Amino acid sequence: MKTKENKIKQAEQRTVRRSEIQFASYNPRVISEDARKKLKKNMQTVGLLGGVVWNIRTGNLVSGHQKVSIMDAVNRYNPETGDNDYEFRVEVVDFDEKTEKEQNLFMNNKAVQGTYDDDMLRSLLSEIDYVNAGFEDMDLQILGLGDYGDFDNMDFGFGDDDEDGTETEITSESESEPSAPGQTENKDWSKESVVGERQDLAIHDEMTKESGENHKLDRSTDFYSDNEANQIARHNEVQKIKDRIASQNDVDKDGGMLSYVVISFKTPSEKVRFMEEYGFDPMAKYVNGEEFQHKLEFGDDDEDE
Repeated sequence: MKTKENKIKQAEQRTVRRSEIQFASYNPRVISEDARKKLKKNMQTVGLLGGVVWNIRTGNLVSGHQKVSIMDAVNRYNPETGDNDYEFRVEVVDFDEKTEKEQNLFMNNKAVQGTYDDDMLRSLLSEIDYVNAGFEDMDLQILGLGDYGDFDNMDFGFGDDDEDGTETEITSESESEPSAPGQTENKDWSKESVVGERQDLAIHDEMTKESGENHKLDRSTDFYSDNEANQIARHNEVQKIKDRIASQNDVDKDGGMLSYVVISFKTPSEKVRFMEEYGFDPMAKYVNGEEFQHKLEFGDDDEDE
């Protein structure tokens, strides 16, 4: 059967040297450390799967800044000297500066991207390793998948994106890159392994276990680099919040209604403005409902002190 010519033009694919490409200085996209780790792990596991667009007229990247940044780190590329130059495949376009900037925004604009069909997504996630698809435990809970007792791998901190759990797969982020895609280090980060035979830590364990939820617990340090006492406290905070969520979401008592709501913003900057307006950490993933309600009614008490 004779095929017709595609009426939508396609960008040329070409292999270029890294030294030919420069990051767009105006690129407004940022990425959290957690998201960057996920992207890096995926690239090391399955490789670069497209998404890098280069404007030959200006030399700027149009799309793919984070992917190229990760490849730079893995290949130890020095943009100032050009040392450790390497090659990769890009899609080549020839845009003026105005069109380049428009497409830089368009290609990452959630307003022009599709959304998930929740039923199909639930079915698909049940067949795969959801972590490899970039999802977290909370995503599954929002979709009604999993069990609240399985929240061990989450640090429900109000103001941090750290994760802690009983057993965690950690991708090395040290200067020495993994020698093979997906190389990881397995460690036991359970509370029992931290406490061990130390009486002082056992006492600290009991004290933090019996106290109320501490939303101001210091989580400024990555969990895996934190001191032992604070690791124990963070373990106990996770358990307290797990217990509260489990009791709040009693399917027999409330007909299956959940105790949380998800608020979505069009852009990360809108989320930042919202969080700062109400006195929350802009990088926080979770906000305590009672604390938020208190701020709505009384404002930030700290301002009156």
